Amino acid sequence: MYSSNQEVLAGSICSAEDIQPLEPQLLKAKNEEPRLKQWLSNRTGGPNTPEGKSKSAQNSIKHGGYALSPRSREEYAKFEQQVFGFLEPSGAIQTQLVSRIAFTMWKTKLIQRYVDEAHDAVETDDVSYRRLACLTEFPFEARYQYQLNVNETDEVRQRRLAKFWSSSYELLSNADEADALIVAGDDRIREIHREGVEVLGQRYVHQLMSENFFNALDRVMNEAVECRNSIGLHLNRIDDLTELVSYWIYRNSLKLSAARRQIREELALRILCDPKIDRALSNSDSALQKQLNVYWLIKDKQISSARNLHNGFLTN
Repeated sequence: MYSSNQEVLAGSICSAEDIQPLEPQLLKAKNEEPRLKQWLSNRTGGPNTPEGKSKSAQNSIKHGGYALSPRSREEYAKFEQQVFGFLEPSGAIQTQLVSRIAFTMWKTKLIQRYVDEAHDAVETDDVSYRRLACLTEFPFEARYQYQLNVNETDEVRQRRLAKFWSSSYELLSNADEADALIVAGDDRIREIHREGVEVLGQRYVHQLMSENFFNALDRVMNEAVECRNSIGLHLNRIDDLTELVSYWIYRNSLKLSAARRQIREELALRILCDPKIDRALSNSDSALQKQLNVYWLIKDKQISSARNLHNGFLTN
C-alpha cells in the first residue's frame, strides 16, 4: 500500500518545466470613489458659506449641563463666589474641592433651567399645524393647514365671514344657466342670506344662540366645498378656498382649542419624562452628594495636605 501511495503522489506533482512564473498584477478597486480622483484643493474641507461656518462653530458646544457657554461665564463666576462664601474653604485641597462642587451645582442648575425654558416654550409656541389638522380631522388640502396657526380671534373671523357672506349673493347663478344640483344649492343660500346678513352683522355672535342658522350655514358651506352651489364653483374657479377654511376654523374653535391643549400636554410630558434629562440630573446629584461628603469629612478632620488626607481616610 505504501508503494502505491508514492506512485499516486508522484503522478500528482508537476514538473519544474510545467510551472510558469506568475506575473505580478496590481489590485484595482472596482468602484473607486470619485472623491479620490479630485485634486486636494477641490475636496471638501467643511462649510464655505458664512451661515455654514457659523453653524459648524457650535459643534463643540454640548448640552448646557456638561459645558459652559461663553455668555454664562460671568453668571457662573458670581454663582461660584456664592458657593465659596457659604462653604468657606481653607487650603488648596478644600478650594479645589469646593470649585468642583460649584461646577456640579451649576450643571444641575443649567439642566433645570433647560427644562423650565422648554416647558414654558410649549405653552407659548405654536403647535404643529400638521398634528393639529390630524387631531381635528381638517377637511381641506394640506396647503391650507397653516391657517390653523394664524393668530386671529373669533371676532376677526366673524367680520371676515360677514363681509364674504354679504357679497356671496352676487355669485348666485341664474336658474336657466345652471343644472338642478347647483340650483338647489343656490336656493338654500337665498333662504338664509338675509338672516345671515343680520346675524353676522352683529358686534358679537354667540353661535349657540343662533344654532338653527349656523346649522343651515354649515350645510351651505359643505356644499360649497363639494362644488354643489355657485359659491363653491366660484372659489374652485379661482383656486382659493381660504374663506371656507376660515369659516371651518370659526365653527370649530372649541375643538381646535382642545386639540392644542392635548398637544401641549403631550409635549410637556415628553420633556418632563425625558430619560436623558433624568439621567443627567441623577448623575449630577450623585456626584454632588459624594463631593459634599468628602468636603465635610475634610472640613471636620482639618486636612490640609495629601499625607494628612491619606491618613485621615485610613484612620476613619
